[in-house]
Amino acid sequence: MSESTFDPANADKGDAVRPQPAASATKRRILAALVSALAPGAGQLFLGFRRKGVVLLLVFAALISCVWPLRLPQFFGALILLILVWLGLLLYATYTALFEHGSPPVPQKLSKWWILTIPPLVYLGINVVFTPIFLVSGFRARRVESSAMQPTLLIGDQFILDTDYYRHHPVGRNDLVIVHRNDYQTVKRVIAAGGDTIKGENRNIVVNGQFVNEPFIQHSRAVGTNPELDSFGPVSTPAGKYFVMGDNRDVSLDSRMPDFGLLSIE
Repeated sequence: MSESTFDPANADKGDAVRPQPAASATKRRILAALVSALAPGAGQLFLGFRRKGVVLLLVFAALISCVWPLRLPQFFGALILLILVWLGLLLYATYTALFEHGSPPVPQKLSKWWILTIPPLVYLGINVVFTPIFLVSGFRARRVESSAMQPTLLIGDQFILDTDYYRHHPVGRNDLVIVHRNDYQTVKRVIAAGGDTIKGENRNIVVNGQFVNEPFIQHSRAVGTNPELDSFGPVSTPAGKYFVMGDNRDVSLDSRMPDFGLLSIE
């Protein structure tokens, strides 16, 4: 005998009553879980849990505002916290949409095997909602493809790029920046800015007459292998221009070389 739910609207029709199949209740639960994965709280409203639905939607709206316009992912700790809270909210919303039983009356709970659908729904919610908002806010995920920034960035490392940062902040010395050169992108470190004079003396960098302490650099080749990289300049950096170098000094293609040159502020 298949399980069904009683439809009170037809209670006065005697033998003409047709019970609502349990399959319809199951579809309703699954639809609510799907909606909750995209907008936590919407599934609860669909099932009639108005108070819980409103609270979850408010939390969801607060999380969205933290990504944009507040742009909290520019801080690494805030980014990790936002992702964890977002995941927790999606897990709770989809789980309760599938299994919560109480007032107002809802169909009988589903089999616990339906819990296996929650991870795919959460994955869908992250990719359909969080990722687009993250991108609209100006953040990008990048992968290191070059050894020019070793040991700071290794080949295969992944990092977050903030494309909006320099709209509100000046470029500073030692900033790591994405450099567009011809048809490729690479990461370099800003060593000198407009108005600075820079030169290299036997692998030591001198900016405005002062030796620069660079504990982050690496030399992978013997002294004298590339003399034009070990010593160069002096180079005067005009306003709006930047002298950049890679941390892996013996292999980095950067501003020391005429065909790379200085970078413009754009």
